[in-house]
Formats: sequence, structure tokens, C-alpha cells
Amino acid sequence: MRKNISIMNGVRGCINGMDGGESVQLSNRQMALITKLLTLEQAVTTQTLAETVHVSVRTVKNDLRAIQDWLTDYGDYYRSKPRVGVWLAANAEEKAVLKRQLFTNQSGAQPCTSQERVEQIVLLLTINAGFMTTQQLENKIDISKNTVIADLDKVEHFLKPFQLSLERKNYYGYRIAGTELNIRSVLEAVLSRTLHTFEAPILTSADPLKDVRQIQFQTVPELQTVLGVVITELENQHYAEHADFDLEDVLTMVVRMTIGVVRLSMNHPISSYTPLSVTAEEQQKLPYLLFDQVVRHYDFPALADEYAYLLRGVNPRFDDQNIAGLTNQVIQMVSRQLDYPFDTDSQLKVNLFSHLLTKLSNKYKFTNEYNPFVTDLKQRNLPLFEAVQTALRDRISANPAVVSESFIAFVTLHFMVSLESHQTTQYARVLYVCSTGLGVTGLIKREIERHVSNIEIAGFASVTTVEHQVAALKPDLLISIFPITETALPVVQVNPLPSSGDVERIRAAVAKVLKVSATSLTPLRLAPAKATSEDQVHTLMLNGAVIYSTLRQYFGRRIPAGYQEAFMIHVMMAVQRIYFHHSYDPATVRGLKAQDTVEDVQTIKRVFLDNQLTINAPEISALLQYTRVQELSQKGG
Repeated sequence: MRKNISIMNGVRGCINGMDGGESVQLSNRQMALITKLLTLEQAVTTQTLAETVHVSVRTVKNDLRAIQDWLTDYGDYYRSKPRVGVWLAANAEEKAVLKRQLFTNQSGAQPCTSQERVEQIVLLLTINAGFMTTQQLENKIDISKNTVIADLDKVEHFLKPFQLSLERKNYYGYRIAGTELNIRSVLEAVLSRTLHTFEAPILTSADPLKDVRQIQFQTVPELQTVLGVVITELENQHYAEHADFDLEDVLTMVVRMTIGVVRLSMNHPISSYTPLSVTAEEQQKLPYLLFDQVVRHYDFPALADEYAYLLRGVNPRFDDQNIAGLTNQVIQMVSRQLDYPFDTDSQLKVNLFSHLLTKLSNKYKFTNEYNPFVTDLKQRNLPLFEAVQTALRDRISANPAVVSESFIAFVTLHFMVSLESHQTTQYARVLYVCSTGLGVTGLIKREIERHVSNIEIAGFASVTTVEHQVAALKPDLLISIFPITETALPVVQVNPLPSSGDVERIRAAVAKVLKVSATSLTPLRLAPAKATSEDQVHTLMLNGAVIYSTLRQYFGRRIPAGYQEAFMIHVMMAVQRIYFHHSYDPATVRGLKAQDTVEDVQTIKRVFLDNQLTINAPEISALLQYTRVQELSQKGG
């Protein structure tokens, strides 16, 4: 029997009648919190959770009470301990069940928070051809007139960054005014945010599109109907067989195709009625197959602008020459804003050019990849984040759907690496461990060195080579982004970009090893990095960009979307190591493994040889670890 709960004023979650009783209905923020708990293997503090969802600790504690009540309906999983944190006592199978329940939780839900109501109003206004009155909004969202009026002011503020306005007309009501592309961009942003609430359960599901079907849009059933048709047509095209597009790409296609159908049904094409004409090769691609079937289903004309929107949304496309100039302009703007000589760092130019080339020149632009560093970067260096944001939105697009916070954060990371390369500290014996090689651990190392001195790098290891590296390098301490249990050494598990809590635990562990006070461990400064010559920069830039692009296309969805950026950085660093004859040493780093296929190994060798570089077995093995992230994560857990 499901538990009956009575909660006053919505503080502990929205309430939704079910089976003759009342059951906790989680808000989007509460679902984001429980999704976070489901992905962790250890306790997490309420402070860390508060930083994750950008609210106060007090609000998080209220949310956790609602989560605890919700979990009670499915089992005794919730645990908490003072000065330790909260966690879920559930195995993998039980967590899978809870993930599934997250989808059914929001069935029939009404918006709980002001942000959710604002987004629902935006959805209603974008799928209605004319004006909507206050009374209509009240009835659709089931809120009072005063609440609608207050929320409409917030809607106006929400629309402004998308270059849209809220038009108000006496006796008619309200509608959104602006260009069609901008209206679609705000609609895409709202729908994508809805999907991101369930991102972790979707991406780990055996049948992800089935889960997407279960996401309810109670106030806008039109979207629900079109979404079902689009998913059906996508499944008919056997989307999983198209390795060029990963699951996040597919989800973006679903969102954009749904938006296109809804807007066309209202007679709102993007700008013209130019017929679509594509090559025979393009007609075999998944985006075209989906587009063709959906427009046939609805008997819409196949328009060039509509297909272009499906491929890139509102994102502009740059050629290589423009990106080279754009890279210099962004670096110069950030340098001027912060009065710091980033423009003298040639390696920053190489890395940033490669990043922007990948993001802006591709024919397809489907996903704004999830970036777990956004909150941390804002907290640690807000002036740098804001300077990068200003530069990108000035030189690329002011639309937040194009230059999102995730995109800004990834670019900020490149500037942070440049900044960190000019700081140093005394070293203690530490082995850095992750499943993806030096691409991510190098950044972890620099981030830790900002706050903790007396650390000497013993080396780097993957999850599978920890035992070998410990025996060979004799470290005093392991710092890892995955759980390490089979070792007698102290282990500090950290996030990909260590939090303040991670740093404090590392500081305490180092102080214990060195038998000193933790307060004595303060960072020192790095010596300036040695610049490379213009010819070397040019060679590294071209080789790295070409190799990454080729390998990215070859591996496709075998590299999870969340690791694409790390893989790009790793490839660029591998190119640099090989070019300067500093490849991983076969004597200290394990080479190829039994599960490494001949085809994968030969392809990597050929790609590097095509760019006048010879790659050895340890370097190949390190690259192939990105194709085994799920396996390594499960083993590590």
C-alpha cells in the first residue's frame, strides 16, 4: 500500500492524488537531486547538493524530506548521518527500479516551482498561434490569477536573452513576439531542460526512447502527441544502427523535429518555402530519413530551412578561416577584460582553436553536451567565466541557446588550464587515477595544486593499471575519480573538477602522510611555461584537429557523450607527446589488452600515420579506454 502523506504549503513537494490517496509528487529540482544521489556511490553533503541545484542548504533539506517520503513508497533506501552526508543504500538493480519510477512520478504533475510555471507558460505561448488570456493560463496551469500575473513578469525576463519579448494587448491577452528562429530556440531550451531532468535515467536505460515517451506534458498535450509520432518514425529508421549519432544527438533530433511539426502546423515556417534538395549520400543519413518520414506523415512540404533547423538549430556555422580569427578575438577580449596576457600563450590558441573547430564547423550541431563543471567554475573563478561568456556572446551569438553555460564552461576550462600552468608547488608522492588518462587527470592535478602544496606527482594511472603503478612508483596517496578499494594506501575520491570538500579531504590526507598541520599546506607559484615555435604550433593544431575529428567519427557512440571533451583533450595531448618524443613509456605503462580489437588498433595507427605520427601500444591503449568507460565504471564500483 502506498503511503499517504499530507504536506502543508508545498514545502515538501507538490501533491498529486493517486489511487484514492495522496502521494508525494517531486518537483523538477527534487528529481534532479535524487538523480544525483542515484549516480553516487558515497555520501554527499547538503552543501554540495545545494551548490548543484543553486539553492540554499535549508531549501535542499526541505527537498530531501520530500525525497525521503517519496522513497518510502519503494523501500528503505534513504540514509543520512551528521557531518557525513546523505546517500542511498541501494544496489544497482534497486537503483534501476528507482530511475524508472522517476518517469512515472511526474505523470499528471502540475508545475511546483516558479521556474517550472514560467517554463510551462512559455510552452503554452509558443504552441498557440494567437494571444492567450490570463484566464486561459489560469485554467491550463491550475494557478490563481495573481500568480499568473506575477509569473508573466518572470516570463518577460526569461525571454529577453533569446531576443524575444512578451506582447501584452488589452482584451486579447499575451503572446511572444520575435523571429521564428528565436521562438524555436526558447522552445528548444525549455524542452531540452525537461529532458535533462531525466538525463541520467534516459542515458542508462535499455530502451531510452520508451522512457522519453513516458515524459508527460500535461499542460501542452499537443507536444505529447507529436513527440510520440516523431519517436515512432525514429524507431522505424532503426536509429541505433546509425553510429554517427549518439543518443544525445538523437534526443536533440526528437526535440527539434517535434518543434518543427508544431510550428508548421500553426503555419509558422522559419523564413521561406524553398524546397529541400540534398545529395544521395545525405539521403542515407539518419537526420534526413527522420525528416522525410515525419513530413510525409503530416503531409508537410520538405523545406530547406526546416531541414537546416533540424541539423543545426539556431547555431551559426563557421569555416576554418573564420574560426582561426574567432579564436584570436576571444583570447584577446578575455585578456583585455582581465588584464592578463592569455594572448601570449600559444598552447591556449592551439587548444581553443581545436575546440571551436569541433563545435562550430561541423555540418551537424545537435547537442550542447552536459558539463558538470559549470557550478564549480563559477564559484572558483567567476570573473574568468564571465569574461569568457562576454567574449563568446559578443563574437558568436548573444542567444543562450547557442552560447550556453555548458559551452562557456568548456571554453573557460581552456583558459583555466593556461592560468594554472603558471602556478607551482612543492610536491608529495601522489598517484592520480582515472579511466581516461592524462586528459582529465592533468586538469585535476592543476586544480588540486591551486589549493594544496607539498604534493609530488608520482605518476598517472588508469583504473586497470593502479596495482601495477602502485608497485612501480611507490606513492603515498591515491587521488581518483573512481572508487578504489583493493589497496592499502589512502585513497581520496574526487569529482572530475574537485569540489571544496574534495580539496579539504586531500589536504587532510596529505597532512596526515607528511605529519604536518593541514593549514601549512598552501600553494606556491608555477614558473612560466616555455612557448613553442610558430611552426610547431601550426603542426600540432592541424594534426590534433584532424586526428580527433577522424577518431571521433570512427568510434561514434562507443565514446559516451559526457567523455567527448575529455577524449578531445586527450588526443591533443597525445599528439603533443608523440610530436616531442615523450610518448607513454612501455616499461611503466601497460600496453594493449586482450579486448582491444585488431581493427581498432590498426585504425588508430593508420590515422596517426596519415598525419606523420607513429603511435605506440601504451598510447593506443590509453585512447581505447574511452570506449570502455561503462565497463571501467562498473568495475571501479
